[in-house]
Amino acid sequence: MPDLTLSLTRLIPAPPIALWRCWTEPALLLRWFTPHPVQTTAATLTPTPGGTFQVTMRLPNNDILNLPAGCILVAESPARLVWTNTLGPGFIPNALGTGPTDFPLTTDLRFTPEASGHHTRYSATVHHATEADRAKHATMGFETGWGQATDQLAALALSL
Repeated sequence: MPDLTLSLTRLIPAPPIALWRCWTEPALLLRWFTPHPVQTTAATLTPTPGGTFQVTMRLPNNDILNLPAGCILVAESPARLVWTNTLGPGFIPNALGTGPTDFPLTTDLRFTPEASGHHTRYSATVHHATEADRAKHATMGFETGWGQATDQLAALALSL
């Protein structure tokens, strides 16, 4: 069985609830979600199963990337958040486009308390449908982009 995942794990010196808030409150998500110089310009989140996960980004060349609304699959505050772009809100199948970022994925986020709850073991695992989709995501800069965004997430979580 091929490995169809990309993942990132970090120990962040903030409690799980701070990271949960950064992922589930749109005003906070706007501040950290994309690696600079990309900007997240809009976010809609409903952190309940069947709820919405949707972001709009402005690329450095000023192009707008309006991702289709995805679906929250699991929302266990403040421990786990899972969302997918293969389904839209209400578990309705999405028709993905053919653009460079239009590939099916499911993101599984875990916020595990450590050091008496003052730190969080943050784990982000992205599951892909095919080896080609995984390779496309890796080539887009998953490691660098998600790494930088996670640094931004950590800094924001520490300020809450």
